This record gives sequence, structure tokens and C-alpha cells, in this order.
Amino acid sequence: MTPRFPPLEILKHYFAHPEKAQICILGEGNINDTYLAHSTERDIVLQRINAQVFPFPKRLVHNLQTLSQHLSTTAKPASQRWEDVILLPTLTGKSSVQEKENELWRALSYINNSISVTTLQTPLQAAQTGWALGNFHTRVDGLDLKKLIIPLPGFHHLSSYLNCYDSLQDTKKTSPEIIYCHKLIETSRETALTLEQAASNGQLKQRIIHGDPKLGNILFDKESEMAVSIVDLDTVGPGLLQHDIGDCLRSLCNTSEKAGNPAETTFDLERCKITLTGYFQKAGHLLSKTDKHYIYDGIRAITFELGLRFFTDYLQGNIYFKCNYPEETLGKALVQFALFHDICKKESLIRDIQEIR
Repeated sequence: MTPRFPPLEILKHYFAHPEKAQICILGEGNINDTYLAHSTERDIVLQRINAQVFPFPKRLVHNLQTLSQHLSTTAKPASQRWEDVILLPTLTGKSSVQEKENELWRALSYINNSISVTTLQTPLQAAQTGWALGNFHTRVDGLDLKKLIIPLPGFHHLSSYLNCYDSLQDTKKTSPEIIYCHKLIETSRETALTLEQAASNGQLKQRIIHGDPKLGNILFDKESEMAVSIVDLDTVGPGLLQHDIGDCLRSLCNTSEKAGNPAETTFDLERCKITLTGYFQKAGHLLSKTDKHYIYDGIRAITFELGLRFFTDYLQGNIYFKCNYPEETLGKALVQFALFHDICKKESLIRDIQEIR
């Protein structure tokens, strides 16, 4: 997929001398086109919101404005460096720039002297990722849910994803891999819905969540390797903490996600323990006994959900996730389903870990 660099007309809204700004691609996001704009004036992150994924892009801008205002009045942790990603206005004070109909660009603060990683390299990164998510949950705990607009209706609503999948059952695509995915979905769907059912029954309450707290969305200080920020805030909104914790663990504990080999995919229990310890250190006070009980169900649900979403997108012709070739999305689905299978096998061991204090 060819990147669409921000044109000069967009740069004019953020730089007095836009012709001097140097632009480079930033990160490996699946959805939005993200760039670092560097000049002697300032360094900023410029992002084009993917209107195909986010049909109401102004909702994202509203949420980020609200979140930025809240975070600016919330005390940062004293134990280590922490920098929030903040929405930056244009030179004339606007919150975003519309290039054409329903297609918005926005600017975000750039976190200097930081790096992101897509595969876990050290135990410290695992502990700090858990801590970073816990810090985020703690910092947004006082923000009124009603102030945020749901950015993606149906997001993390597994029943909706299953309904979408069910509507595609007449697809003519077939292969051993496709047959395997269909079979796993049918045999595991009820189990995967446990978390959603608990929420529907009133056992769990909604909080503000990040929505996509994977390892790649945590920034680490280049020198200390301590977490300094959490990025990609488009999915921030009402949700279940178990979805966030589960997605974080899904990302960190998959030992082969980068390689993408389902046969080598396992859920690493030691990484799980280290990450949860880091999370509880910062946000354990937010969780009741019932909240902790459903952490495992969150891991299981989110892994199944992502596999389902990848597989459905593949069947639809790859209209949601970025991919370099058609079968890439199917491969990602197979990895997530292999991980889901291993998580189910290790249920008792994971539940033991989630009870740590």
C-alpha cells in the first residue's frame, strides 16, 4: 500500500515555513498513515485519519481534545519520566485540517528520545508495558465516560463481529487453512463470549480504556528503557479493563507473532506474570476480586476476536487492515487462533498467575 505523505497544503497549517519540513514515515500502524514532520520550528506527528475505518473522524478529534484536556490537569507519576500524547492545534487554533470530504489530518505531540518495539526484547519491557497500561488506566480513571464519544460502534463487541462473520458464510474461498478457521470459530464462539456475557449480566462495569494497548503502542526511553508514553489513542473510550489487559497480554505473550508461524505460536506464562505484576503495581487498586477473576476471559476473548476480525477481513477482500499481499491477513488470523488454542490449554495456569498481589 503506497503511503500518502502530507501535502504542502497540510503542512502550511502547522509550520510557518512548511517547505523546510522534513517528512518520514513513523511506526507500523495497521490503520492510519502516520508521519514525523521535523523542522527547526518544531517536531510533530502528522496523521491522516483513515475514513474507511473511522467513518466519523471528527469523533476521534473530539475525544483526543477531551483526553488531552484531562491529562493536562492530571499529575504525572513521580517515579519516572512520563509524557502524554496531546492533540496540537494548527497555527490558527483549529483542532484538525480537512483535506477533502470526510478526510482529516491532525497533529500530535512527538515524544523525543523514545523508541517503540514490535517484539519483546527484555523482561523489563514486559514489566514496563504492564506498568504503562496501569498508569494510563489510573490517569483516565477520573474522566467522565459521558464526555467521550464511542469512536467505533461495536468495537470489542464480539457478538457484532460474529454477526458480520456469519453474514459471509456463502464465500467461495476454500483451503485447509480456511476450513480450519471456520471450524475453530464454530467450536469456540460460546466460550469466547464469556466476558461479554459477564458484562451484560452486570458483573463488570465500563471504564475508560485504551482499546489497543499492544506492545508497539508503548514508547520506551532510549537510555533507561523505562516506559515513557502510550500512543495510538483513536480507540480510547468506554469499555472493559479486561479487554485492555487481555490485549496487552495477547501482544506480549505471543512468542511468535512477528514471525507469523502458527506452528510455533505459544502463550508465554513467564511474560504474563511479569506484565501483570507491572500492571498491578500501578493499577491494582482499580480492580475488584470479580474484575481480576475475568482477566483470563479477557485474554481469551480478545485473542479470539482479533483472529475473527483478521479472518473476516480476509474473506471480505482485505478492506480494513493494511496488508502487503492478500494472504497476509489470513496468516495473521491463523496465528491468533493458534494462540487462542494455547491460551485455552493453559487456563488453570493463567488463572493462578492473575491472582498475584
